[in-house]
Amino acid sequence: MSNFSFGTPSAAGSSTGSGGFSFGGTSTGGITSGSTGFSFGTTTGGSTSTTSPFGSAFGATNPAVTSSGTAFGSAFGATNPAVTNSGTGFNFGTSQQAKPACGFGTSTGNTSGTFFIGSGFGKPTSGFGTQTTDGSQQLQLQQAAVVQPDPSLALHLAICTPSVFNNENDEVLRKWNQLQAFWGAGKGYYAPNMPPVEFTPENPYCRFKVVCYARIPNYRNENGIVQIIIGKPPSEVKPHKQQIVSTLTPMFGGAEVVVDEIFAAEVPDKTNIRLYVQQTLPNGEKQRAAAADVSRYMMGPINTQTLKNLCIQDVIPLLMLTETQLKEYLDTPQRGIDPALWEQGKRENPDPKKYFPVVKVGFQELQKQFKYQEEHAKNLQASMNNIMDEITQLRHKQILVKAAIQNAKWKQANLTRRVLKLVSAQEVERKRGVPLDQTEEQIRMRLEDLYMQLMQPTQYRGCLNELMAQMSVKPGNSRSGPRYGLVGDKEKEVAQYVAWQHDALQAVVGVLKEDIQTVDNMMEEIQRKS
Repeated sequence: MSNFSFGTPSAAGSSTGSGGFSFGGTSTGGITSGSTGFSFGTTTGGSTSTTSPFGSAFGATNPAVTSSGTAFGSAFGATNPAVTNSGTGFNFGTSQQAKPACGFGTSTGNTSGTFFIGSGFGKPTSGFGTQTTDGSQQLQLQQAAVVQPDPSLALHLAICTPSVFNNENDEVLRKWNQLQAFWGAGKGYYAPNMPPVEFTPENPYCRFKVVCYARIPNYRNENGIVQIIIGKPPSEVKPHKQQIVSTLTPMFGGAEVVVDEIFAAEVPDKTNIRLYVQQTLPNGEKQRAAAADVSRYMMGPINTQTLKNLCIQDVIPLLMLTETQLKEYLDTPQRGIDPALWEQGKRENPDPKKYFPVVKVGFQELQKQFKYQEEHAKNLQASMNNIMDEITQLRHKQILVKAAIQNAKWKQANLTRRVLKLVSAQEVERKRGVPLDQTEEQIRMRLEDLYMQLMQPTQYRGCLNELMAQMSVKPGNSRSGPRYGLVGDKEKEVAQYVAWQHDALQAVVGVLKEDIQTVDNMMEEIQRKS
């Protein structure tokens, strides 16, 4: 049995399984063979019968479930590419087509521009169109009805050598057919009693083609992303998102179905839903089922009725391209484009590791591409706006945090001063009545020396007295200007020097007051003891 299972398979016969994730198998009384992968439970006989979560109006139309689709889905628009195992796009499964076409549809005719004359098409036999017996006439008419022209040859004859009128009118018809082929629309007549050629934008002569670039899908199988296409518009699907999940959950044996994205498909009135299936491991971690396994299990016959009830038309696993698949795609010119233009598009690829060339044909596809780019630009702008809003909020929070930090610094400084004051008071109280030690005595002596220097007449105090005398002889009401003065720079130096002296005197006075207070305390203490 597998390591991770979502249910116990019940079968009338024996069952075999292998490790890893197992999808289980249908048990109809015989031997049930398991497969590697998630074990989504087992359906016992017949198909599952479920009701549509959209009601009778939504689920009345049950489109057929097909396993084909474009290889990239809506990859060349605003959405990411997808991968299928079959269809008109890349062959990511076991399909043995020689030249897969691009995901926009099948290529008409030979894309290389050459044509081959088939063995059953050419000039009619000598008896065709002449009066013969009824039997031979009928036989030739039957042969002419059975012959089908080769599309490439018919296209070439329509634009080069039409022979409808067998006169100069064929030249006018040839130019008209060329104009329609260049435009990519209309019908081209080239021979009597032959069906006309349908000119489509995919023909190699259409001029409205361009090579652009799409991002190489980077989905991995272990990511488990699966895209389902529902034949209803998004306005009808989004309100029933939870009901869709509730309907799909029993299909996988109770495993968790997570819807990742819901968006409109390229085809009108259709919706793409991207989801993945995961289960919780015994250690609490969640593990996803492989995308290929989920897609293969959903497309199984036992789930056909459930998919019909949900109007699911296709299930596409989103996988990345291998180097072989990408090389095969690049080596094949797509959708009737000129090989030289295709090679030029490959050479001018801005980043071959991230982008690959794709072909856009006609104005409608160009309009779709422009629309997808506008939507993508709007999404990017919305994301940028959200990021800018988050940055603005973070800046506002940063300002608040800075203010809180500054406030905390102020509080810390205040607390530091208070602690220092308390420690100083405690130290003074502790040393009350204790004589000064050697260090304190040295500080006291230095302070006394500074005070004596300041008080000497020939030192700083004498200079101050001289300055005061000079200021006193200045006339009070003289308009002619001061008789005595100092140069501007010297005046600033003197003012700074005086300020220093003032601060020093205040410090000395403070120390002396403290010393006097200490001496008074000591005297009082001595008197009390005596």
